[in-house]
Amino acid sequence: MTWEQLWEQFYYHLRIKRRAKTTLHFYGTTQRALGRFAAAEGSLPDTPEAVRVLHLRAFMTWLEVQGLAAGGIHAHVRSLKSVFAWARREELLSADPSLRLERPTLPRHRLATMTPESVASLLTAARRTAQPLRDVAVLLTFFDTGLRLEELITLRREDVRPEKGVLRVIGKGDKERSVPIGTKALTAINSYTLRERRARHEGVRELFLGRSGLPMTRSCISILLERLAAQTGHQRAQATPHTFRRGFAVEFLRNGGDVFTLQQILGHSSLEMTRRYVNFLDEDLKVAHLRFSPGDRL
Repeated sequence: MTWEQLWEQFYYHLRIKRRAKTTLHFYGTTQRALGRFAAAEGSLPDTPEAVRVLHLRAFMTWLEVQGLAAGGIHAHVRSLKSVFAWARREELLSADPSLRLERPTLPRHRLATMTPESVASLLTAARRTAQPLRDVAVLLTFFDTGLRLEELITLRREDVRPEKGVLRVIGKGDKERSVPIGTKALTAINSYTLRERRARHEGVRELFLGRSGLPMTRSCISILLERLAAQTGHQRAQATPHTFRRGFAVEFLRNGGDVFTLQQILGHSSLEMTRRYVNFLDEDLKVAHLRFSPGDRL
C-alpha cells in the first residue's frame, strides 16, 4: 500500500463516519507536513508498511527545527496515532509504528477566555460596522450559546426557535442537539433578520450572510473578529470563536449552571472534554478558597 492509498482510504473512513470538514482538514495538515518532510529529508520510507517509530520521531524533530510550537507538534502526533491505529485495526498494516511515539509535554498556560467586559467593548465596536445588526447578533450568539464556528456559520433561519428559546444545531459527527439561547441574543437575531439580512436568492437558508447575500464563511468570521479586536485593543488570540466558547462555559458555571447540562449544551461526548473548556479566573479561585479554606476552618 502506498502513502496515497493509505490517506485515501482513511479519508473515506472519515467521510463514512460523517466527520466534519474541519476534522478532514486537521488530518490533511499532517499529510501535507509529512510530505514536506519526505521531500526535504528523504528519510521517510516509500510505503507506510516500512515506517518505524524512529522515522516518526525524526519527523517530530524536523517539525521542531522548522519552528513549530509544542502544541502543533502534539497535534501532528495525535493525527499520526489515529491514522496508524486505524490502519492496524483494518489490517492494512501489520504493525502500528506510532505506539511508542511520545507526545511532547505541553506548557500548562491558562487559555484565553472571553469575559463579559470584553464582549461589551466588542459589541460597542460592532455597532459601528457596515453591518452592525448582523455583527452584534453574531457576537451575542457566540457568547450566549458557546457554539463552535462551524455550527454558527451553518445555522439556518429555521433553526432559530424563539417560541422554545433554543437553536437547533448540527454539531460534530452530524449530531443534532438543542442549544438554549437568551432573550437578548434572540432579539438581536430577530432585528438582524427583519432589517438587515438580504439573501442573494431564496435558496440561501443560512442565517448569517455576508455583503454578497451568501453565507458567511470561516474566513469572514475570522476577519470580523480580527477587526473588532484591533479596534478595541484586544490581541487577536483574545477574540476567537473558541475564546467565546470558553467564556460561555465559565460564565454558565459562575451563574449557577451545572457541568452535566454544560456538557449537553456544548455537545461534548464526555465530561473530560467539557473540563478542558473551563478556565476559572483567579477571582473564582479566591472566592472558592474563602468559602472552603482549611486554615480558616481550624
